[in-house]
Amino acid sequence: PFHRISQWTRAFFQETSLLKVGLHIHLAHDSTPCPSSRTDYSSDPVITVVDKSSVHSLSICYCHCPDMQLFQAGLFLASFTRPKTAFTFAVLDDFLLDNLECGTSAMNYYSKLHRLTSSIFPLMVPDRYRELMRAARQWRQCKLYKWHGFAHKDLALFCPACPQPGINL
Repeated sequence: PFHRISQWTRAFFQETSLLKVGLHIHLAHDSTPCPSSRTDYSSDPVITVVDKSSVHSLSICYCHCPDMQLFQAGLFLASFTRPKTAFTFAVLDDFLLDNLECGTSAMNYYSKLHRLTSSIFPLMVPDRYRELMRAARQWRQCKLYKWHGFAHKDLALFCPACPQPGINL
């Protein structure tokens, strides 16, 4: 759902957003509306989603727990108390790689995302630089926990050298 789209206006194609054409993303029930939920989606929260391609505003429909549903959808929240911004796992991995290999600062990386979103008016793009800094630190910490085996068993990598009951003991 992170595509940049254009809409025909009877004269030319005009860039628009998925929010403006009425897309609502349903996180649970295999991306279909929850059978126990309402049919009016106008009150659903609009979340700014930062992806490798650009910055998007999307209407997200939750079923129960928004934190876990966004995480299962491949989105990392910038704030867990009032989620208004989410980063895709791909953009966080891409930023960590650019930062490690090229020495790209978060400011320069987010400036690049501004230009990808709107090359003519990059200042019209929502500024989520502080949120990128926070999410990137948390993402890096989660990756380190996973790589070193300190995370939950579902996140930790399998280590064949470590004693595993029933496997190599």
